[in-house]
Amino acid sequence: MSYDTRAGDRSVNNSPNEADSEPAAQPRLFSSSVEQTPSPKGKGVWIIALPVLALLIAVAAVQTAPVIHQAPPPLQTFAKQRSTPPALPPKTTRQRAKATEPDIRVNVTPGGVQSFQLDVRGRCRLSSLETNEELASETDLSRIMVTSTAKGLKLGSRQYATKQIEIQPDQSPSIRVDGHLYRGRMRLFRRADGLISAVNVLPIEEYLASVVDSEMPTKFPEAARQAQAIVARTYALYQVRLADPKSVFDLLSSQRSQKYLGVEYVDNSGRRLAGESESSRRVVKETRGVVCTLRNELFCTYYSAVCGGRTINGDEVFKDATDALKSVPCEWCRESPHYRWTTELSRDVFQQRATSNNTSGKKAIPIRSVRQTSPTGTGVISRFELDAGKERPSVSGIELRDRLPPGTLHSPHFQIKLEKDRVLFDGRGHGHGVGFCQWGAKGQAEAGRTSAEIIRHYFSGIELKDLGY
Repeated sequence: MSYDTRAGDRSVNNSPNEADSEPAAQPRLFSSSVEQTPSPKGKGVWIIALPVLALLIAVAAVQTAPVIHQAPPPLQTFAKQRSTPPALPPKTTRQRAKATEPDIRVNVTPGGVQSFQLDVRGRCRLSSLETNEELASETDLSRIMVTSTAKGLKLGSRQYATKQIEIQPDQSPSIRVDGHLYRGRMRLFRRADGLISAVNVLPIEEYLASVVDSEMPTKFPEAARQAQAIVARTYALYQVRLADPKSVFDLLSSQRSQKYLGVEYVDNSGRRLAGESESSRRVVKETRGVVCTLRNELFCTYYSAVCGGRTINGDEVFKDATDALKSVPCEWCRESPHYRWTTELSRDVFQQRATSNNTSGKKAIPIRSVRQTSPTGTGVISRFELDAGKERPSVSGIELRDRLPPGTLHSPHFQIKLEKDRVLFDGRGHGHGVGFCQWGAKGQAEAGRTSAEIIRHYFSGIELKDLGY
């Protein structure tokens, strides 16, 4: 597994939800009763009043017959009203000026692809981003292949002499790219190398509804998931501000940025799985617009699945780490299966890969011993000195994780023991271990901590700010 230099691997979401498995909202029945009060005027009055009263009762019965109000389909709407925000501390100052919710541009084809399947439900408009010219108003873009041509892009059988096309659907969500259903609109770019990039453009709060479920299991406590929403929102908006003005996207949909599966997707076995849920939409709504700031500025809120007992100083791993990313103790992630882990590798493979990315089967450099040069439990990454005869190269846990076969090391924090024919690794955590610990957030939430308390534990000296949109 290659080491992620942006956001780390955060593979804690191993329990996908079946799409459409949430119970539909139950119809509400509205009715009232007619209170009848006896007349004080006697029986004669009743004889005259009864026909009138019967008529009144009949009219009231028609007017008060039960009316069924069907709740709107959950995938077609995205609530913007916030309920009482449990994620914010009582003393947080709320901005009153109405701001505009920002859009986010997510590359849903990281690395570019030669082709992909596009499926748009209902009418949509196609326009060129190069000329702002409307290309077509389509009624059927179902299951067509998108490819590139020498002059532009080809959608099904139709060719367009433009390298940048935006698809604006009449309703949302309605655009599928390779089985993933997305909200908002989609931009298609023919790259200089001939590959294609599909970039989903949508309001950030709608994007976050999928990120929360893509990054953190729905079974985690509400406070942990609220904290995840705030951390993910901050990370995304920081990347927007950091993006090159010439770039056509802000983030990737993979773990190199934040995992983003869309509203729903189809797995390899053909099952339709949910990429967001009622729970994720709720925690995003409850924390709407809330971000982490340091000295009134956004910063990169790095996070990983499991820190293994102590987070790592940010500047040990990331060049843009701020002083909010200090090492802190965290014993709340003990329930994770990766809190502690062991693995092994043949000594020959270790010797082939340890000093370089040697995957061609060249003769291994004999390594006689390994000495750990970094102190343990101090917030620094593991570092080792390899005794290779005349040479004694130094290597970090990050470098070894990058060089050894994918999946060998779950984190860059481990100890090494050489044996005759194999190498044993005793490690802790999953991911880089900087900043927010997802399993630690789970443990803290179960201990009764709020989302604000959880976040402030992992990010030192920060403020929570409402952007006011």
